[in-house]
Amino acid sequence: MAQGHEFRQRRLSLAVRALTDPEDRLRTLYWIKNKEGTAIQFTPNWTQENFLGEMWYLNIILKARQLGFTTLIVLFMLDACLFCPNIQAGIIADTDDKAKEIFRDKVRFAYDHLPPGLRSARETVVESTHMLEFDNGSSIAVGTSMRGTTKQYLLVTELGKIAAESPAKAEEIRTGSFNTVHAGQFLFVESTAKGREGLFHELCEIAQQDKAEKRLLTQLTFKFHFYPWYLDESYALPHEVARTIKRTKEQRAYFAKVEEDMEVELTHEQKAWYVEKARTQGEEMKAEFPSTPQEAFEVSGEGRIYKREMFKLREEGRLLDRIPVVPNIPVNTFWDIGGAGLGGDFMAIWFHQRVGPENRLIRYYENMGFGLEHYITEIRAHRYLLGKFYLPHDAAHKRLTPKMQGKSVEEMLNEMGILDTEVVPIVENKWHDGIGSTRAFLATCLIDKTNCDGGMKRLDGYKKEWNEKLACWRDHPAHDDNSHGADALETGARGFEPPRTTPRRNEERDYAIGSSKRSRRRNYKTV
Repeated sequence: MAQGHEFRQRRLSLAVRALTDPEDRLRTLYWIKNKEGTAIQFTPNWTQENFLGEMWYLNIILKARQLGFTTLIVLFMLDACLFCPNIQAGIIADTDDKAKEIFRDKVRFAYDHLPPGLRSARETVVESTHMLEFDNGSSIAVGTSMRGTTKQYLLVTELGKIAAESPAKAEEIRTGSFNTVHAGQFLFVESTAKGREGLFHELCEIAQQDKAEKRLLTQLTFKFHFYPWYLDESYALPHEVARTIKRTKEQRAYFAKVEEDMEVELTHEQKAWYVEKARTQGEEMKAEFPSTPQEAFEVSGEGRIYKREMFKLREEGRLLDRIPVVPNIPVNTFWDIGGAGLGGDFMAIWFHQRVGPENRLIRYYENMGFGLEHYITEIRAHRYLLGKFYLPHDAAHKRLTPKMQGKSVEEMLNEMGILDTEVVPIVENKWHDGIGSTRAFLATCLIDKTNCDGGMKRLDGYKKEWNEKLACWRDHPAHDDNSHGADALETGARGFEPPRTTPRRNEERDYAIGSSKRSRRRNYKTV
């Protein structure tokens, strides 16, 4: 037995004498399945070669679809297990079926297609649908989470999807799986974007900020890697076909901005591919095939309730850097008051102006842990000509708390000098009357991107509740921080009715907050 093991070790030594560099081994030893399912020898593409040169200990990778990062990293970890003793490597996927697929099609396939001498010299001692353990004490395993044993290599794939569907699972990966990788070991987190929330978005934001501030990378710092669609040479149409694809004015402007922001020059063939691909991808195009890191998180993913409306808003140019406040037009506020809205509860407020046929959302504010006085002070600080306060149905409920003293939120606002209030009744059908009204309202909106960024995040993140047991979306919204901002807009969408008279849009006179209703009426005209 001992002689057999010694013989295998001698054969392994001979097989790899000229292959001491891991990157050289990656380019010569391994076979993979290509996109057509054909077995081919692995040769890194441009993006994979670039990543090998830019790799750090902790890596966060925001990418377009089908660039081959999972394949590269799996082979990198498998190679470490084959050539180094006592290495523990792990792969985390969003579902068990996906984990087993990665194991079968990437780990197991690559091992089974090793050169015969190498494979016979590095035998397995444990095999299953989730793990290979080798005779040198190393192993590579897959699963949906990993906790406990120390890992020298860990890959988390599609963390954006995991975080969007199951924040609890993402938190388990953060606190459990991440902590199995000690300083100086290797952690890879790669994903497409799934909205502006969750663990993947958070890690990308931190890593991008560190990069922008040129902070020194440590063994405990994530390095940010971004790989857009146009780095893949296959994402281009043949010249003869590309010349027949017409681009709209908006698409030409989009490509010009991408080229300026990213300092690249896109070919006619690449632009044609993007235009054609976008026809089928629709609102998911920027998430699945991003051109910039910022736009990757703009468009909501699966389960997002207002994903179509938010896509159209951006596509039609109704999300503006700044929207000027028209001085003589009242600014309404749309509220969600959480519970009592008096300390500890989440409060969300949209600021709204009706200008001609447009509903302009000019500001958004949210906070928690403060009483009503804080929010009224915040509203008055902007010195808008205040219009109506649209409040949710529970603002009329009298509350027997020490601060409320049997009063309702509406009554307390009235005592603070806010007299123009309207309590919007509760809806019987949330999807049809509530969400349906908000969808119709959003179709008429212009939104101030700068002053409403927090609100945009809430609308982008407003989603259905995820059923962990059945792995599907439930037929009702998730109740989280995003729901407060979305419910506040719903309050206004259902309560606000366009006036029969509309202020002149070119009026320059600025009215103080205390102007009388009579003086305001003189500046209105019938439309």
